[in-house]
Formats: sequence, structure tokens, C-alpha cells
Amino acid sequence: MLNGWHFGERIIHQKHGTDKDPQIESLVFHINGDLDPEHALFHSSRIPFLPVTTLDKEGRPWGSILAAEDGLPGNHFIRNSKYTTLAIRAKVWEGEPFLENAKLFKGGKEGEERMLIAGIGLEFSTRRRNKLAGWVSKLEQKDSKVFELELIVNQSLGNCPKYITTRQFVPYLNTKPSIKYQKPQLPSGSRLPDEVIAFIHNSDTVFIGTTYAAPTEDAKKYPSHVGMNQRGGRKGYIRVSPSDGRTVVVPDYSGNRFLTSLGNIEASPLASLTFVSFTTGSILYITGEAHNHVGEDAKRIMPFHNGTLSAVKTTGYTFVEDALPVRLAPGSSENPSPYSPPISYLADEPQSKGTKLFNNSDSERTTAHLSRIQLHSPSIATFTWETSRPIEIEPGQAIIMDFSTLLGQKQYQHMANHNPKSVNDDRIRTWTVSSSSSWRSLASSEPHSSSSPQSYTLTMREQPGGLVTGALFSISRRIAETRPELLDDPRPLDIRIGIVGVSGGFGMPKQVGGDLGVKKFLWIAGGIGITPFLSMLRAPFTVRDGGEEGTIATEWDVRLILSTGNPEVIIPLILSAYQDGVGKFHQEAGDAVQTSKSGLSRAKAIRLLIDVYSSSSSNTLDLESLQAVEGINIRMHTGRVPSNLFSSTVKEDAWGERDAYLCGPKQFEDVIVEDLVSAGVVGMKRETFAY
Repeated sequence: MLNGWHFGERIIHQKHGTDKDPQIESLVFHINGDLDPEHALFHSSRIPFLPVTTLDKEGRPWGSILAAEDGLPGNHFIRNSKYTTLAIRAKVWEGEPFLENAKLFKGGKEGEERMLIAGIGLEFSTRRRNKLAGWVSKLEQKDSKVFELELIVNQSLGNCPKYITTRQFVPYLNTKPSIKYQKPQLPSGSRLPDEVIAFIHNSDTVFIGTTYAAPTEDAKKYPSHVGMNQRGGRKGYIRVSPSDGRTVVVPDYSGNRFLTSLGNIEASPLASLTFVSFTTGSILYITGEAHNHVGEDAKRIMPFHNGTLSAVKTTGYTFVEDALPVRLAPGSSENPSPYSPPISYLADEPQSKGTKLFNNSDSERTTAHLSRIQLHSPSIATFTWETSRPIEIEPGQAIIMDFSTLLGQKQYQHMANHNPKSVNDDRIRTWTVSSSSSWRSLASSEPHSSSSPQSYTLTMREQPGGLVTGALFSISRRIAETRPELLDDPRPLDIRIGIVGVSGGFGMPKQVGGDLGVKKFLWIAGGIGITPFLSMLRAPFTVRDGGEEGTIATEWDVRLILSTGNPEVIIPLILSAYQDGVGKFHQEAGDAVQTSKSGLSRAKAIRLLIDVYSSSSSNTLDLESLQAVEGINIRMHTGRVPSNLFSSTVKEDAWGERDAYLCGPKQFEDVIVEDLVSAGVVGMKRETFAY
């Protein structure tokens, strides 16, 4: 049993604001001071490999993978030889940091300098994991590939199963390990190879090693030790800074609040990161300088991560291919944890470049006031919001809103099996803006009046179990039942939501120079993924010919492929946006071309051919009247979008000549993208959304 939290752990608890919680102090007594018998049985019977942390001659932690020779779990690999001792017979390979660090072993007797070690056993099929730490009391190298060692365990802890992707493993004995890259000392200014960065970005699991080097005055009460932990999330949740190509950023999600790994980093700012491919057996070992970032400091690095993160600047790394003697079982699937939140990108990554965050101090907070509700169906609605101050929203961009004022701040939960997503829910949501009052000025040279309220609309679908959409639709239905007149003006209810910022750049690019003539587009929307296209229809892009008085007009030729279960709702929304947009082009002089003093010219006309794929047999869609709208042609198809729609019609439709835009659920997009590539479409723009 430990004597309490060491100074680094106390610092991180203070930064998290948990230091005054009486439960936090008692958590330390859940860490056993010896080897828990159940944990000993688990390690010696359930795992085929053990990630461990050891130190190199400079005191840097390195993560290693000690594996069973035959890739099978059992006491031939790990044995509980004594009460607090685990005996391990492990296979290693060239490039494995343990090979080099084992040379520092000087014996395990009392009074001798101890080789510190920590490990974490994971049973991926059940998400069970247990941590241990202690020192090596015996170490023998049997041959170039096999070590026998004994571990004296003085810390043992069962860990929560969150964020582990379940996997089924089978032995893989035909490994041929080879070192692809090895730089134990990465020179200043050097970057990780692109292949290595891609390997990190494709990972959903990392083993994080840390060290606590005790100051002399604390060494007796809080002895030096190393730690090994696991971090998990969706593939790509760990990011590498493009600015230096060597800083690896690991977001920390809501856990059991022990914070031992983060506490070690606070005290000794070093860490190792070990990434494993369970399909190829490749392993990436990284060591580096580590720092924790909390609150606003973290948001400057990763704007949409609501929590702590650790940034590890690589000082050494090794990449070994085809090493791990277990692989993902053929035909089995990888199942991500339902607790893992969506991926957040770094501020210096291209995905974040179009993001503008507002200064939301109490004195300058930007808010949105709910001013209109349009219920199109039981699950689809458009909400209009008035902003407290003018904000710049370009067509195709999204608004980021903080609903904590409506829903309350998130309270800590360790587990929530009934609703796993709630554990990391920060109440912040992002929606593409379907219209903005500021776009009215795009048709003329007059700017939007700052004296009139600026408004924008969000067209959204209620998500089953969704916290925010559930609340908005619940309020809307209640209003419709009790005071329907408030749907047109709910401002007396004073529902105000914070605006965090504006993001995205899915809209049409502004173009300069040349007679553009006819521009051909391919738009593909899955369900409510139609929203960014509504904004494009309402506020088409502008062109400039380089002169003082631009007079060039552009004609749009748009093919829209729409997959929807609600054509009777979505198609009228498209027509409304289309008529709203086209009307802007003729509102002043009735001319086909509108030219401003700045040299901007509006699009001349839009031809819109819509292919609608739906399994719905709605009787409320008056297709004949919809077809009467000039410039629009609608064709209805029964069923899903064919998986070979584009590749099978490439000759007659020449899809590769069109600029492609795609928005919908990820599974829908992935199928479409594969077919588009087969049809010769390159450079498509995607706007995947996740709830």
C-alpha cells in the first residue's frame, strides 16, 4: 500500500480541481502494495504478451513488448512463482528496447541498484486490464531471442476497461522481425518519417510508459518507480504535430481519476509511447520529453478536446516490422469502445485551419438566441438563431455551440453502461449552417446592416438518445402542443446558447481570373448531410476577372445524388434553398448578371438535376408540382444508392469532369468514395459528420 500521492500526482490533481474531493485521497489505498492474487492468476493465464516500461542509461523510459514464444497465454510465459513474484520467459527481437536496457541490470538484491519495471496486462477480448510495478530481481538471457526474468511486484492495480478496442488474437509464429528505422537519439530539427506518422494516425491503442525519479527528500516515503499504462480511442485520436513532425499528442479521456501516469509526467517530464499493429505485427517504440496541458492551455493545442492532453516530443524511436507473435484472428472484427469520443485535431493541422474560436470571457461572450422553430417532420427541424453580435459565417461553414447553459455542466462519471457517450460529453456541438442573414448582401454591393440582428439557421435531425437534439426537439414538441404560436417566435422563452466559434471550409472556393463558363459539380448527400448543399444553393460562390468592373458570369451544372428516408421533407428544403439563391441573382435589375463595384459577379444560372434514392413510399410528395420549378429536374429511384453507380455510368456521365463534394455518415461516404475512385474522380471534398 502506498503512503499517499507523490508531489507530481498532487500537482495534477490540483490542475484538475479534484484535490479537494475527499474521495481522491482515498483512491490511493486501492493500489495494492503487493501482488493481488487474482491479478497474478490473470497475468499467468490470460495474456500472450506483456507491455513493460524500463529505463535506458539516460533514465529515459522505453516501452517494450515481452511476448510468449508460441504466442499463447499461460504459465509457460508468466508464472506466479512466489506471493509477490512473477517469473517470465519472454521472446524479444532486434530493435526491442529491452535488449539494450537489460544490459543495465546489476542484480536484484537489497542494497544493489534496482532495475525498475512496470507492466500492464490486457485481455483484449474482454477489455480486462491490470497494472503492476516493481523491480527485476533476476535476469538471464538464454539466447539472442529469449530472456528469463523475475519481477518483484510492489504495486498492483485493476484498471477500468474503457477505451479498449476488443480483438481476438491467434498465434503467429512465422515472424521475420526487421528494423525499418532506428534513431535512439533523434537530432534536433529532425522529423519522424511520413510512414511512421501515418502508423501513429492509424492507431487506436498506445502503451504509455512513465517514470518518477524521487527527490532525495521524498525517496523514502515516495520511492522512485516507473509506470506502464494503456490509452485507447478511435483510430486517429493520437495526433502528430505537422509543425515539427515529432511531437505526439495523446488526449486524456475521463478515467478513474488516479492520474498516476499524468502525475509521473508532472514530476519527471519524460514518457514512452509504444504502438502496435495487430494485423502486420509492426511495432513503433518512441521515447521523449513529455508535458501535460490542461484547460485552455490544452485547447490552444487541440481546440475541441475538452480535457487534459500529454505532448511527447520524440527524442528517440525505433520502428520494427513483422515482430509481434500474435495477430488479429482471421475473420474476426475489431470493436471500438463505445466510450471513445470523436477525434479532435490539432490547431496546426489542416482540418483545423478553417476554425475560428471566439473569446468567450464573461464580458465578451457571444451567444445565440432561439428565434424560430420549423418542425418539418417528427425528427427533422430547422432552428433559427439570432446572434448577440455580428459574426462571419461563410457558406458551407459550421457553427460551434456550447449547450451547457441549457443542459448544465457535465458531471464526472466513471462508467455509464446505459449511455457510454455521456462520460466524455462536453455539451459542445457543431452543425453546418444552412442559411445566414448576412448572405443576403452577397447579391448586391451593399453590406449587411450591423444594426439589424444577424441570424442563421440549423437544419438537423433528432438523434436517438442524443442529449442536445433530444432536448431541442423535446422543447419544440412541447411548444407545438401547448403554445404553437411560440414556434414562430420563441424569444419570450429566452433560450440562449453560447457560440464557441465557426469551423470548416466545405463551401465553394472563391475563384479568380478567366472566363469560367459552365462549372460542373457533383454533390452527394446522405440524409441530413444535405445541409451544406442548402447553404451553397443560397449563397453561391463569387468570381473575379481581375478588372475593376467584373462582368464574367458562371453557369452551374449540378448533379445531386441524394440518399434519404424522408424525401417529402428533404426535397422541399432543397427547392426552397434553390429558389432563395436564384432569386438573389435577379433582385435588383432583373438582369441575369449582377456586378458589384468591387468587381464581383454572381453566378448567371443554376441547372440542378437531382437523383433521389429512397426506400420510403411517401404519398405526400407532389413530384409534378416540384418538377415545375424552372432549372430543376428530379428523378426518383427506389432503394439505396447502388455501390457501383458511378463506375458503371462513367462513360455516359463523365463524372471525372465534375468537382465532387460528399457529405453524409462515414459508412455511407466510404462506400461512395470507393466507387468514385473507380470512376476516375479525384480530389473530392468530404464533410463526414459524427454524433
